[in-house]
Amino acid sequence: MLIKYLRLLRAFGHAFWILWIKFPRLSRERKLEEIRNWSQKTLDVLGVQVMHESPIQLARHEAPPRLLVANHVSWIDALIIQTIQPSIFVAKAEVKSWPIVGSIATGCGVVFVNRGSPSSARLMVDELSSALHHGYCVAGFPEGTSTEGSSVKLFHGNLFEAAINHNIQVQPLAIRYTNPRTGALCMKAAFIGDIGFVQSLHQVMSSSGIQAKVQLCDPLSPEGHSRRTLAHLSQRSVSSQLELLNA
Repeated sequence: MLIKYLRLLRAFGHAFWILWIKFPRLSRERKLEEIRNWSQKTLDVLGVQVMHESPIQLARHEAPPRLLVANHVSWIDALIIQTIQPSIFVAKAEVKSWPIVGSIATGCGVVFVNRGSPSSARLMVDELSSALHHGYCVAGFPEGTSTEGSSVKLFHGNLFEAAINHNIQVQPLAIRYTNPRTGALCMKAAFIGDIGFVQSLHQVMSSSGIQAKVQLCDPLSPEGHSRRTLAHLSQRSVSSQLELLNA
């Protein structure tokens, strides 16, 4: 266990070096590649194996940006999505105060939002619009809370406004954590209830392995949709795919 924590500390240190030393000299494509590689190495340290059948191609300068939305189970979700498609994430404001992770998230350009503040939500849309304008994909968890992963809660509409404003595709994803030996739902990854980040991290690190199954849904066009209808369609798509993963 001590060796695993030392490897994790080394990964965190490497993240700071990438963000504050390497990033200023890198192109957007190289930044995306660094984020993807670091996320994959961190998942390896955590003992999380990602399984998905239909990988999204990494964004290149000729590829249009998109909005990725997924059900929310754990802080690990963001690392998983970064290995599939590096993105600018939306996160609750509390994440900024998490030890080490908050600083890394800030360095990665995470957009922090106070979910109870209309002005914060408006600023979120503006910042996501800026990221899309500069060619980045953006990602978030429209449930606004985390669950154990067996079902999907209502998707809120704020996140989808940027997709409608910029007429970009929405890519829904379904995520399910399982025990790699039994295939049963793995609760070690779930970041729910009163558990804090440090406790959740220890819970993940002390597990004997976690498998994350990711199902990519059909992409959705925002054309003709309001943010509410687009949120509903995305939620229904993720829910349907999660049922397949649970089968």
